[in-house]
Amino acid sequence: MDRYVLKRAELQKDAPRLRVFFNAVFAPEDVGTLAENLSRHFPGMEGRYWFIAEDRESGDIAAACALLPWKWRMEDIPLKVAEMGIVGTGEEHRGQGLMRRLHGELMKTVEEEHFDLVVIQGIPGFYDRLGFRYALPLCSHVELPLHAVSLEVSETLRIRSAGIEDIPFLMEEDKIFAAANSISAPRDREHWQYLLTQGQETEYGSDFLILQHAAKETSYVRISRHGFGRGLIISEASEGISRKMGLELLSHCGRLAVERQKPYLRLDLHPEAPLSQIALASGATAEEPYAWQVTIPDARKLLLLMAPLLEKRLERGMFRRYSGKVRLDFFHRSLDLIWREGRLCDISPGNDLPCQVHFCVHQELFPALCLGHRSWRELRRNRPDIFPALSHVGSRTERVADITGMIIDELFPAKRSWIYEQY
Repeated sequence: MDRYVLKRAELQKDAPRLRVFFNAVFAPEDVGTLAENLSRHFPGMEGRYWFIAEDRESGDIAAACALLPWKWRMEDIPLKVAEMGIVGTGEEHRGQGLMRRLHGELMKTVEEEHFDLVVIQGIPGFYDRLGFRYALPLCSHVELPLHAVSLEVSETLRIRSAGIEDIPFLMEEDKIFAAANSISAPRDREHWQYLLTQGQETEYGSDFLILQHAAKETSYVRISRHGFGRGLIISEASEGISRKMGLELLSHCGRLAVERQKPYLRLDLHPEAPLSQIALASGATAEEPYAWQVTIPDARKLLLLMAPLLEKRLERGMFRRYSGKVRLDFFHRSLDLIWREGRLCDISPGNDLPCQVHFCVHQELFPALCLGHRSWRELRRNRPDIFPALSHVGSRTERVADITGMIIDELFPAKRSWIYEQY
């Protein structure tokens, strides 16, 4: 008999049990309080989004994970995203394949409820066995030493804590941020309400501050209370912040760092974000960001959803009004994107017949290409299994005349993206 029973949570009964379980798994971190808080208050969270393996004999939780529902955007296209989050297995139950089984249950829900992406912020080198691939930037280390920060107090800058009354302003700031990124996660009123209220009740809460300048400029910043490294973490800042206010904000954060005995400022922002650029010009150093790990459950469905964006990209380039097939060859299968006069009319399974635009990409690399994390030419520096097919098998004349690489450049360019947390 199977030692374990797989089930969905009944929150009234299981939320306290999840708190105890995760606190034991992650001690001394208080992950259990976060799990219970999300169960009870995170927008869209329900018991059916908790996947639990119970020891049949004792009734204890042996392993658990959550599907956290997110709302992302790819430019103007809404994406329904499932984060596989708060993943843990009790020590005595490890090595039994429980997380693989729970992941299988989660993916059934993803298919049933038509999620476009599944993502995880997990530890390196573990989740690739479940089909996750690094595909969007995450966790930046733009680090500014305190000796490079002026600690003088500005006489013209007023700083206060953000409140519920600031939600309309914060939602507008999210719109400005989304316009600067290809993929982002604008938060609605419900999510901002959570962040400013119940989200403050765990050790993963943040300080949201409103900055108002005498010159009428208003900005905001999010300062995380906990996170990687020893620095004071700035995890959000207004996209439209001016250089003057940015320097004054860094001064304020420098004083906070001294008060909290933090040796430097860490900007967990995209390296191209305005505040990152101000910090880099002031002497900050930057490391390559880590990355979200992503599964695309249905490549055809996602590409059809992206059709207006793909059409817009071709319209802006040299292949406007293009007609023909663009084949994406994943080696074990392929998809033909059917174009007529610059419109993506359909996507059908590919075949063995010759195709003028035939692009080969290993399925492991497709999320990073499709989501704009890297161009195909960047990916090819480390992986030879991404290439225009004719460049390998065509005659010299065909190779010279091949337009495949240029079309893929236009359809799937590298783009700036960044995800601000919803909890």
